This record gives sequence, structure tokens and C-alpha cells, in this order.
Amino acid sequence: MWTVTFSTLRRNRGVFLASFLNLFLGGAILTGFASLYETSGGPGVSAADRDTLQTMAFVIGGWGALIIAFGTAATLTLAVRQRERQLALLKAAGALPGQIRRMVLAETVTLLAASAIPATPAGMAVGRAVLAALKSSHQVSGGVGFRFGGTALAIGFGDIVLAAVVAAYVAGRRAANQGTAAALVSSALDETRISRKRLIWAGVLLAGGVNAAVMVATMMKDEGYDTMSVAGQACILTALGLAVLAPLLIRATVAVLGPLMRGTGGYLAEAELRQHSRQAAGVLMPVILFVALANGALYQQLIQDDATHAAHLTPTADDKGVQTLSFLVVGMIALFAAVVVANVAVAGTLHRRREFGQRRLLGDTPAQVRRSLSWETGVVLVAGLVFGTVAALAGVLPFSYAKTGAWLPDQGLWVFLGVAATVSAVTVAACLGAARSALRTPALAAVAA
Repeated sequence: MWTVTFSTLRRNRGVFLASFLNLFLGGAILTGFASLYETSGGPGVSAADRDTLQTMAFVIGGWGALIIAFGTAATLTLAVRQRERQLALLKAAGALPGQIRRMVLAETVTLLAASAIPATPAGMAVGRAVLAALKSSHQVSGGVGFRFGGTALAIGFGDIVLAAVVAAYVAGRRAANQGTAAALVSSALDETRISRKRLIWAGVLLAGGVNAAVMVATMMKDEGYDTMSVAGQACILTALGLAVLAPLLIRATVAVLGPLMRGTGGYLAEAELRQHSRQAAGVLMPVILFVALANGALYQQLIQDDATHAAHLTPTADDKGVQTLSFLVVGMIALFAAVVVANVAVAGTLHRRREFGQRRLLGDTPAQVRRSLSWETGVVLVAGLVFGTVAALAGVLPFSYAKTGAWLPDQGLWVFLGVAATVSAVTVAACLGAARSALRTPALAAVAA
């Protein structure tokens, strides 16, 4: 089994590279912030410093673990789905369902072990950098010594291992239980239905987001920074719920933009998005998370700062701590979401090398293939910006009402435009850069491969 696993990893390096990078970056971020919790238990740490360090560890480590687990599961599932044809052929050659599941799990364990090696020193560097920032802003005393050991590794990698193993089990179980003929068909054409389990999970997450938003607007007007915390939960839960529905959101966006696409030569892109909505959904999910988390956290912090200034209050140590926490949340989690966007976009585009070759043999030029892909990328970005903004507003609007009495914040659009420009640049560069690389392969060689 391990021989087959290593052979599969070696021959499908591009497919597994995205998963490896996500596991590495997620492990580095989570172990880095978990080290703050270990540092808080060191000798000579005051009660105030302990509270600050543990708050940083719990807030970013808790919600960050959820976002990173979601991104990790998405890329691992994508890696298995892109190999459905290979797994179907293995079953046709005599592999048993249990062997398929064990092989997928062995691949995941190998990636976890490989990513943990560089993630450990990177996590140590992240922890040291965050502690230095806290010291320089006088939120933690200068005498606090950094600690990084078994507790940080257990907490940080525990979340990653759990998410990866669960994702590998679910994806491997689906691939093992699917018939050979059905797998060959599904590798060429996506399923059009959303499973009942997926709808239930989406409903639970969206209901949690709506509940948190209502609480902020009705019950938490004078609750201090707890209001911002619950508003952040509304944003995150809503974003996760919409991300779960990504295939459905892709098809809805195509239905709206379809006439415009057909009228400007994008009919092939429209057909591709309708037939392979799950593939496009892999890119849409991290785009929604990136847009929602960045806009939600930044606008809430701006609203809080303006409310403090309007009340002619001097920012306290708590104010500075929350501000630092907000920027760290945005920086770390948005960085991870951006890497997931780039990884999934590149992996999904390179996986279509054979399709691009077939289209070129039928008469499409490389420029026409890139133009069609540009339409697909544009649709994904439109959907990501729209639904990511909806998720951000689920936290921003009730928070603005709780702090200022007005539903619409008056902080302007510059934050939204900056976030939109960033995610657009990352997605377009990843998709079109990967397409340019894929189109360098001669059409006949791409089809034969």
C-alpha cells in the first residue's frame, strides 16, 4: 500500500502540492498562536499578560482553526475528486474499496508528516513575531519569555490532523463506494444536485450567523468588545454557510450573467460553468471567505475606532489590544485564504490541460481558450465578491447599528475596493498564469496525457 501511495504522490505532484502548502501554512499559523497559550503559562507571567496572551491564542486559534480546517478539507477533497478516474481504474484492476480508503488516508498522512517538518520552525517564527508585536505595543511586558513546545505542537497540529483525516475519510469513502462506471462519468461531468447533508450543514451555519447578527442588533448595544466578538461570529458563520453552497451559488450567478456571456462570445465559458460547477466552486469557497473576513474585521474595527473618537475617549490598553487582534485576524486568516485561492485556482486550471488540448484540436486558438477562462474567472470573482460582501454585512450592519444607531456605516468604500482588488489580482494571476503554463504543452501531447 505504501508503495502505491508514494508512486501516486510522485506522479501527481501538482495535484497534491496545493494540499501540502495549505497544510504547511495552516500548521504554521495555528502552532504559532498556540505557542502564545504555552507562553502564558511560563514562570513569572503576570495575570494581565496571561489574559492577553490567552485571548490572542483562543480567538485567532479558535476561529482560525475553523477557517483553516475548512480550507484544508476543501483542497484535500479537490485532490481526490480530480483523481476519480484513476481510482476507478484501480478498482477495475481489482483494488477493494477498503484498499482505496486506506490509500487515500495514507496519502494524507504522508502529506501531514511532510508539511509538519517545515511548519514547526515557521510556527515558532510566527509565535515570536506576534509576541514581539505585543511587547512593542506595550500590551505584554518585555520580560515575558517565549515558549514553544509540546503544547503548541499538540494544539496547532491537532486541528490540522483532525480536519485532514476527516476530509480524507469522507473523500476516500465516496471514491471507494462509487462504482467504476459512475466514477468515470462523474469525472467528466459534475453532479447537479446538492446533497441533503450539505444543505443541512449550510442551513445550520446560516442560522447561526443570523442568530448572532440579531443578538448584536437587539441585545448587545452596551456590551463593549463582546459586541465585536459576536458580530465577528455572525460574519464567519454566514461566510461558511454560503461557502458550503458554493456550487449552487455558481449556477445562480451563471443564470444571471448568462445573457451577457452569450452576447460577448462567452458561451463556452457558460457551458463549462454549468457542467462543472463543483470545480468552479472550489475556487469560489476561499474567495467568499477572504472577502467576508477581511471586510468584516476591518470595517468593524473602523466603526469601533470612530465611535471611540466621537465619544472623545482616549484609546485604552484594551482598545489597542482589540485593534491588534483585529489586524492579526485579518492578516493571518486572509493570508491563508489568499493562498487557498491561489492553490485551488492553479490546481484546478492545470487539471484541465487535457480539456484545453481537445479544444485546440477542435479549432480554438490559445487566445480563445484564455478568453473563455477569463470569463469563468470573472464569474467566480463576481459571485465571490457579492456573496462574500453579504456575509461581511451580516456582521457589519448590526455592529454599526449597535455602536452608532445607524445601520449603514459611513467609513467609505476604500476598504472594500482594496479587498476586491487584492482577491481579484490573486485569482486572475493564478488562473491565467496556470492556463498559460498548461497551453505551452502541445495539443496532441496534452490529450494523450
